[in-house]
Amino acid sequence: MIHGFDVYRMYLAMKLHFTKDNYDFFQYDGKARANEENYHQRKDRWFFETLARKYTKEEVLELLLATFVLSEEPSKVWIGSIKTSGRDSWLVWKKLQQSFAYTFEQDISSISQHLEATGHTFNNLFETLGGHHPTLLKLFLKRRLNLETLIVLDIVLGYTKKWDKAMTDPLWESVSFKIKKYKPFLSVNRNKYLEVLKEKFCA
Repeated sequence: MIHGFDVYRMYLAMKLHFTKDNYDFFQYDGKARANEENYHQRKDRWFFETLARKYTKEEVLELLLATFVLSEEPSKVWIGSIKTSGRDSWLVWKKLQQSFAYTFEQDISSISQHLEATGHTFNNLFETLGGHHPTLLKLFLKRRLNLETLIVLDIVLGYTKKWDKAMTDPLWESVSFKIKKYKPFLSVNRNKYLEVLKEKFCA
């Protein structure tokens, strides 16, 4: 059984993880320092209490994760909005996770179609000539690819380190930060997705 104060600490930890470079959710076991006496004086305490009664610890974790991952501004995520609309984000996130292998293949097909239409190669996707946004990033920003696909490609190919050195604009820095913070929550079979890429682009 989970209590409202537990949800509060998880919420604080998740918020720190997705907004602070020097905080790691896993290093601190998904908890943040908090004073229970002060917690009971918070006006929004009932939001945490309601979530604690309604969901298990694992479900709360997924609910919080989905909300922060899908948020454009994680620093502004409020527990009240999670209580009222967080379930919608959670359902969208769960659906993607449950069918991710299929979603990844769809995203790869979208990449392949783009390459065929432009006459570019797979390697061209990652080029950052002159510090400009590479094609892969542009496809993501146009919502033609999922964030999870960028993460899998980074796990397989390790491209983000080169991008971090080549680009210093705020837009990429924001995406790069979210990739780094979200990656540890995903369980990815690197070899499986490497084979998918080989079949699609090396055949």
